[in-house]
Amino acid sequence: MFARVAVTGGDAILFSSNAPPDRWLDLARTLLPEDAELAEYADPPRGVIRVAAFRSGRLDGCIFVGPSHSAPSWDVVRALFSSEALAERDRRILLSGRSAEGMVETGPVICACFGAGLAAISEAIASGKAVSVADIGRTLRAGTNCGSCLPELRGIIERAVQVPN
Repeated sequence: MFARVAVTGGDAILFSSNAPPDRWLDLARTLLPEDAELAEYADPPRGVIRVAAFRSGRLDGCIFVGPSHSAPSWDVVRALFSSEALAERDRRILLSGRSAEGMVETGPVICACFGAGLAAISEAIASGKAVSVADIGRTLRAGTNCGSCLPELRGIIERAVQVPN
């Protein structure tokens, strides 16, 4: 079953399939333009594969596969096709299939385990909620899982407390 939908600059096809999602990742790489920059998200345990293709910063195509209960908001994705070039923030959230409305800009991700970004970490330090790595862990959970971000967290705190000459 499928439906063809008009989007700015092209067409989209929405369809359903019982094929396993892992088949779609390779197919997406074949179907999307060779010269495009691809962004991919795969969550095999949940059966979700999402691939977006960009040319000159503009969304050129995407393939989202997964169970119906995890379907992206098509209106959000569809609207991104009309942008000349997607802002970095929109590119980062595209594969979530959700709107950026109401989302707080996190900046570069420092703690991948918990998605804690530089903006949130800097805000916690500036507000006095965090003056140590342990405080950041209690406030944002950053640095409390694998620990790979601990050196970066220490550096952020050191830079924040340095007094300019």
